[in-house]
Amino acid sequence: MIHPKIVRDGPMTAGGPDPLKDARDLQVRVRALQALLELQRWQIEALSKRLYSSEPGGIAARRLLDLKRRETQTRHLKPPVGMNDP
Repeated sequence: MIHPKIVRDGPMTAGGPDPLKDARDLQVRVRALQALLELQRWQIEALSKRLYSSEPGGIAARRLLDLKRRETQTRHLKPPVGMNDP
């Protein structure tokens, strides 16, 4: 016996939802996102190697980064105001 909905609307390939096509579309999206994630992972590794290498340039970059962090932290602190300060 054929399901009444198929008799009324026709088979799924006649313009109705196609789960197989949806699954394939999702698979393509997942692969694209995986490729993007892999690219970002590679970029992070490359930056980490440059910043945290044992070579003099990496050490200098690490020190500069630490100085920059300290500088931004101290900007948020306000110096105390004394009673006799103008």
